[in-house]
Amino acid sequence: MKSHQSIITIITIISFSISILTSFLLTTNNKLQSNTICKVDCNNDNDNDDNDNGDLPFLINSKNLTNVLIGNTVDTKHDTRLITLDKTTQMPEIHGFYDIVSTQISKMYNNDLVFTINLDEDPNKNKKYESTYLWLISHLDPLNNQNQVFTIIIPNFGSESNFRIKGWYLTIYDNINNEYSFPLSRIDNMTDNKVEITIDPNFIGGILDFNYTTAVMIRVNDTFLDKQPDYLIDSSPDDNSFWSKWFD
Repeated sequence: MKSHQSIITIITIISFSISILTSFLLTTNNKLQSNTICKVDCNNDNDNDDNDNGDLPFLINSKNLTNVLIGNTVDTKHDTRLITLDKTTQMPEIHGFYDIVSTQISKMYNNDLVFTINLDEDPNKNKKYESTYLWLISHLDPLNNQNQVFTIIIPNFGSESNFRIKGWYLTIYDNINNEYSFPLSRIDNMTDNKVEITIDPNFIGGILDFNYTTAVMIRVNDTFLDKQPDYLIDSSPDDNSFWSKWFD
């Protein structure tokens, strides 16, 4: 029972920290008007190869196991800078794992989506702060003119930080319904030089086409969590002003 209560306490603490980011991401159709948002169509398989073993589920064409690229952006290297989101006296050193080199979204043979942010350095090297990698996804339903908005949040709490929890986590927030569509979950390992996660599209409303933009933010202050992140570092497509407006 005590162990169960401890788990609940830890999850509550993490959710409280993460909700600081998502609480500022409640949006309307008008707030997603960015000229740099990338368009993705998950119906685009780009796979014209025939599968001779289509009737044999255990004889899968190896080509179908590979990811099919359905959206990507390329970002300039070494364009990171500290954009203050909240007043703080702490000035963190900028590392390559804050520098977005490119992003891509791929669809797997089972329709799961792979979200990848390629970086200029291994993000596992984060030691001192909370580094958070964000995907903002938007889909406007033309039938009812209603927007679907989801935020994929991938925070990393530095191993030498004063945060009570450490390591990688993932959660997905439904901005319109103001609830989490994917509960906070621990990620055991993260790949070198990129932040990559695979999700079932049902956690982003099952939408088949959407716009997206990404950003990297950090929190250096581990004492006052009930506020926005301290700094915006990079975004792709480049639109730092767009992300900064979330906190106006």
